[in-house]
Amino acid sequence: MSSNPSSDQSPNSSAQTKELRDLTVEAARVQLAAITSLVKFWAGWAQSAEKYTQGISDELARISEENGESNSTLNRLGDLTREYLRELGKLPGVAAEQFSGEIDKLSRPKGARNRVARAKE
Repeated sequence: MSSNPSSDQSPNSSAQTKELRDLTVEAARVQLAAITSLVKFWAGWAQSAEKYTQGISDELARISEENGESNSTLNRLGDLTREYLRELGKLPGVAAEQFSGEIDKLSRPKGARNRVARAKE
């Protein structure tokens, strides 16, 4: 009795192929969500760093132009630093929210697509 082995395994092989495809798609979705949240984190960092360095630059310009009072300059630099660190402290939460939102968005089951033929006008 010679039976074709590939035809005996076809339903099982087809199911395994679908499971592998689904797993690959889910892994790609998670990676995309991770990359998106990483980009959000770095964009926030770059924006905060730019604001901080611009503020320091303005203070240095003020010192050289006005022979500014050192105490008020130190106070403003301290305020800039506190604000910068506060913004940096928020970034991990922002990135985590972005990741969760992306996972939720990508994992939502989509309803069946109903295609309707439209008449040409």
